[in-house]
Amino acid sequence: MSKKRKKLKSPIDTMIVDLIMEHYNIQMLQGKKESLSGEEFMELVVLAEQQYYEDVLTDVKVGMA
Repeated sequence: MSKKRKKLKSPIDTMIVDLIMEHYNIQMLQGKKESLSGEEFMELVVLAEQQYYEDVLTDVKVGMA
């Protein structure tokens, strides 16, 4: 039996995953071995956080709440 669970999805987690995929795609297109260091991951996390807060600050719907 399979129960459907409501999956909670964090917008910032989605942004991080998208940035990681972009990172790997760029490396692949450049003919490099796909890798992601801990430092590079943290840079992506900071970038995602900045993008998220920028989106929140410029979203009219959130500003009206």
